Amino acid sequence: MQWVMLVLVVALSTPVLSHRAHAQDADAAFPQFCEEWMEKLVAREERNVSHIQWEQSGEGVSGSYVGYTRQHTCLTKNGTNSTPVGKISYQEIIYEKRGATTEEAELAPAQAVKTCKITEIFRYSDGKWIY
Repeated sequence: MQWVMLVLVVALSTPVLSHRAHAQDADAAFPQFCEEWMEKLVAREERNVSHIQWEQSGEGVSGSYVGYTRQHTCLTKNGTNSTPVGKISYQEIIYEKRGATTEEAELAPAQAVKTCKITEIFRYSDGKWIY
């Protein structure tokens, strides 16, 4: 009878250890995933700048694009059913550029006109972070 109870205890504790190891793997992988995600935002911002739609008005030319702060936070925790969840938070910024001509507007420094806090949530599955 004791032997059966011992087997039962081991059988019940194995998934707990597996979940714990899964969560540790996720925690260890998230900082790199987070930095890679932020690099994707840098590339997206560069693309946004290169695709500004310029609008002509009586005051000259203006155009806007979306940019992102480099400051961010990366956190992990267990979600439902012990699925690791990661959160990346940063600021999204709408920038505007103005000038008398398109060429002048392109060279003008961008002015932030609106900011918005963004929180993106990811889950860890099959040994990788999913987006």
